Amino acid sequence: MHAKLADVLGKKPRHVQNGPSSVVNNQAITTMIWAPGIDDGYVPQGLTLAEGTVLISSYKSTDPDISNGPCRIFKVDAKTGEYTGQFDLPEDCGHAGGLVYIGNSILVAADTRQLYKIDMNKAFQDGNTKKALLAVVRLEGNLKGSFIDFDGTSLFVGSSEKDASKANSFFLPLSVFETHNGKAINEDIASKSYSIAAIGQGAAFDQQGNLWMTFSNSKHGELQKVNPNSGEVLARYEMVIGIEDLGFDQNGKLWSVSEAGSLRWSNWSKTFPIVFQMDVTKLK
Repeated sequence: MHAKLADVLGKKPRHVQNGPSSVVNNQAITTMIWAPGIDDGYVPQGLTLAEGTVLISSYKSTDPDISNGPCRIFKVDAKTGEYTGQFDLPEDCGHAGGLVYIGNSILVAADTRQLYKIDMNKAFQDGNTKKALLAVVRLEGNLKGSFIDFDGTSLFVGSSEKDASKANSFFLPLSVFETHNGKAINEDIASKSYSIAAIGQGAAFDQQGNLWMTFSNSKHGELQKVNPNSGEVLARYEMVIGIEDLGFDQNGKLWSVSEAGSLRWSNWSKTFPIVFQMDVTKLK
């Protein structure tokens, strides 16, 4: 049974008069939650699932010309949509495009040129990462942290590029946080890499090891199922514009979030600042 527009959980942003908009593939959407922080100008980007909660990383900007700002991670209950916590990322974070929970309270946040390893529980307790930041690795060369995920062995990072010839993804050893804490790495450290489509926004591995990726802008949204070994696209599904990062829950349901309808993008054709769960077997 798919979620109805009237059933959106959480607190509706003040500036949203109508909506959320009806979106493509809505028959696959099973839960909808208003994205947190929208009223304060935060733009949702990264997403991951951790211990029954959905975590969303965002940057603060209401100006269409400014794509960077203070970064914050929000936590909402996956069942009730209730906001349950937040913490601020380091001041040098500007976009917070990717987020992945790797277990044991360890969270990795990706900014365009940095990866942060964080003690999640301590960060939510303190409201910041001053004591919770465990390691930082800088990204150079073709390495960009536009999004991130973890396949159980390696970190998977990729770049969001308007020019597809420059868009790449890389598998990095999780040990980079121990071997290169406070240092820079480039693509030479990657165990594997392949090209991806333009405007990449998010990634997640399902329980069978398949890779799912999102691609979007103000006029286009797409979800791809990808062979994680070769990068071959196995399936494509049209999605809401502005779709961002991805994460699978323990029941195999896929979660995502859209930035369409955030204050920065309030003039887009769709208003959908929504954290949403999908049943991928119902995608068309």
